[in-house]
Amino acid sequence: MITNQQEFLPTTITFSNINYTVGNEKLQSKVLPPWNANVLSFWKSTLHKQILTDVSGIFPPGMNAILGPTGCGKSTLLDILADRKDRRGLSGTVLLSGQPRPSYFKYAIGYVTQDDIISETLTVRENLLFSANIRLPRSINMYERIERVDQVIHDLDLLSCANTMIGTDFVRGVSGGEKKRTSIGMELVLSPNVLFLDEPTTGLDASTAQNIMTYLYSLSKQGRTIIFSIHQPRYSIFKLFDTVLFLSSGYNIYLGSPLEVLPYFASLGFTCEEHNNPADFVLDILIESSTHSANELRAAYLQSNIAERVRNEMQDNQYNGLLKHHTLPKYRTELYYIAERTFCNALRHPGLVISQVISVIIYGLFTGLIFKQLERTIDPGVYNRFGAIFFIVSCQALSAMSALEPLIKERALFIHEHVSGYYRVSSFFLSKLMIDLPLVHLIPCLIYALITYTLTDLHRSTGRFWFFILTNLMAKIFGAAMCYFVAASTASFGVALVMVVSSNVTMMLFSGFLIALGSIVPFLRWIQWISVFRYASNALAINEFRNLTLCFSSESDICITKGEEILTRRQIPHETTWDLWQNILALSAIILTFFLMAYMQLLRMKKFQ
Repeated sequence: MITNQQEFLPTTITFSNINYTVGNEKLQSKVLPPWNANVLSFWKSTLHKQILTDVSGIFPPGMNAILGPTGCGKSTLLDILADRKDRRGLSGTVLLSGQPRPSYFKYAIGYVTQDDIISETLTVRENLLFSANIRLPRSINMYERIERVDQVIHDLDLLSCANTMIGTDFVRGVSGGEKKRTSIGMELVLSPNVLFLDEPTTGLDASTAQNIMTYLYSLSKQGRTIIFSIHQPRYSIFKLFDTVLFLSSGYNIYLGSPLEVLPYFASLGFTCEEHNNPADFVLDILIESSTHSANELRAAYLQSNIAERVRNEMQDNQYNGLLKHHTLPKYRTELYYIAERTFCNALRHPGLVISQVISVIIYGLFTGLIFKQLERTIDPGVYNRFGAIFFIVSCQALSAMSALEPLIKERALFIHEHVSGYYRVSSFFLSKLMIDLPLVHLIPCLIYALITYTLTDLHRSTGRFWFFILTNLMAKIFGAAMCYFVAASTASFGVALVMVVSSNVTMMLFSGFLIALGSIVPFLRWIQWISVFRYASNALAINEFRNLTLCFSSESDICITKGEEILTRRQIPHETTWDLWQNILALSAIILTFFLMAYMQLLRMKKFQ
């Protein structure tokens, strides 16, 4: 049970001379000398900003708070201590009970983000079970996992909402406080010695914030080390802290007991009015102080007896055991639980399967009614058939964009869970292909293809039908692959939408259906070879016009024009079987390329900010 105090070895976090600098590249320009006055010279300059400067201290078991004004480096220091920060620009030492942090450190601790990143379509209990099933050691059986989840639900007072969905933009779910407690519970099922929280009271009302902090206080009394950043706690919360660290402009201003805060600042000439909250009192001092004043406050602290006592504690910190070694579950176990969650998410998210099915039924009927009367004539039959082919391919490829926004939202969840050691990148990606791709994309694709093929007067035969279905699936899978790649490449839905639309429009222009490819300027013609619309439309055109006889008009009995002649005029190779299947092979190559690029983007995605 998680309430067993004997599980938790006293774990102390010691940090020395922490410096953190970030650099932003900026494009600058200047005009060259008068003889080249119309020429601009461009170069990149890097602007460096010091976020933390020589921050040192020690966080023993108990409630350890990091306070300071906005932008002082609270969250940055928290991430550094939790080993969740980019090491570029970082220097200093962080020790775990006097020893270097093990490689699995960030996987064996708990970390609760400020934004409560959890699956919105699962219930509270389902989220906790997912965390338990995928993170707990193999030695813990299913009965023990369920028991641990039930205990966490009870301890966090989540019984009333245990079977309530977290909530999406379309479905109302749990309250903000319940969501925050669920986020904490996701980490507590791991039963960590050390728990990090980034501003756990932000966005909560006073009563809920008090309840959250009181529960964290009870956890700290079990021997856990609770480290959190917090912006402006009220006094009833402030008095729960065992250690407080005040930061200002990246400098360590005070580290010690909250009971000594007022006497210490009084010794510096700052008097707190009666009944004033000590946290508010110190924050007012720090907000009003400039960088120069912050330097003076830091210098005063370093010379104080409190700082000397902290330095002695840091030197006396002894090794007393590391965290329990964290191992990833078996690959098939990992894949099973991720796939199960992906399946639930697809069915419960109204923006995925349900909306897709409804939209493809409407568009299928719309397409079928428009192209119902496809006459076997040269004019307008040929024109209408090419129009139907191009429209069907475009609908299939572009309709995948409806799943782009949910993919963008899931990006943050993937980053948090992957960094926290929930699963491997490959298992996450494979589950998307196994579950998300068929449910969200392939089933709607088949519905649309069946409706359009049934209602339109396309060239009918069993072989043509199955090839029509295959080509539609390829066009749809391409749209999905592009969305996967773009969603893995950017966190902005606006940027993602521009990337997808501009890429598809470019490929549509080079399909050969809107303009003859020979009319395009030579240095741009190469784009036709990567145009999915060209390959898919050509494949359907060959499927449609091969062995098709056309009349001069609907009123003429002269039907001597062969469909092959039309393909020849459109410069579509069609003489051999290879001419048909090379389009499918090209589509397959492009699809595999986009899936591979999406996977590579997930691997190289910037996990730390």
